[in-house]
Amino acid sequence: AAGPERPQVVSHVQQALSYTVFDCKWVPRSARLLCLGSAARGTGLIQLYELHGARLELLREIEKPKPIKCGTFGATSLQQRYLATGDFNGNLNIWNLEAPEIPVYSVKGHKEIINSIDGVGGLGIGEGAPEIVTGSRDGTVKVWDPRQNDTPVANMEPVQGESKRDCWTVAFGNAYNQEERVVCAGYDNGDIKLFDLKTMSLRWETNIKNGVCSVEFDRKDINMNKLVATSLEGKFHVFDMRTQHPTKGFASVSEK
Repeated sequence: AAGPERPQVVSHVQQALSYTVFDCKWVPRSARLLCLGSAARGTGLIQLYELHGARLELLREIEKPKPIKCGTFGATSLQQRYLATGDFNGNLNIWNLEAPEIPVYSVKGHKEIINSIDGVGGLGIGEGAPEIVTGSRDGTVKVWDPRQNDTPVANMEPVQGESKRDCWTVAFGNAYNQEERVVCAGYDNGDIKLFDLKTMSLRWETNIKNGVCSVEFDRKDINMNKLVATSLEGKFHVFDMRTQHPTKGFASVSEK
């Protein structure tokens, strides 16, 4: 018998773009998607497309002063479907795509570019408050509740004397009830840190030796089960988050 076929990714539709795209997001429960990025003249772009069979139709193009690096719908309800974005100037903005001229929420969140953003508590994903986490080149990871103005509800930054590292990726997890919630962050030097928002403390940290490109839990709205981290060297590491050893942390496997 022939061996298992190699998995293939079949392209359904292609679209040429005239700007640098940093993030793409499906609009929840729709056939629409967003492209977020930077125009050649240094401004930010949000493009809204709708899928029609085998073609994409551009519905709207929104230009903003600063290039946009990342976006999420995760902290908003299905009724609102507001988009939260992080830009090159360190600004966190929340947009109503029906009226995108002025953000519904805006804060100067970081001193440098916001590399990564994640949301939880909206769209039926995860229990608890509708929160947004941002990770930045300035070395800090901040959690925001859009119902509170200007100040983050949590701020994870290097302790005094510790060198600041470029935070490349952030993700929420463990939001299975009103109290529990964690944030995982990956950094340019291979550090992975797990912050417990219930106790406001660093719960676990490890290093995978290469810059951490992405971290993600298998699901945000269940007890921590698995965490996957990918690195610059082309490896992915899967951690079993069900049992934490007092000294060794979480068991893991890695694959090239």
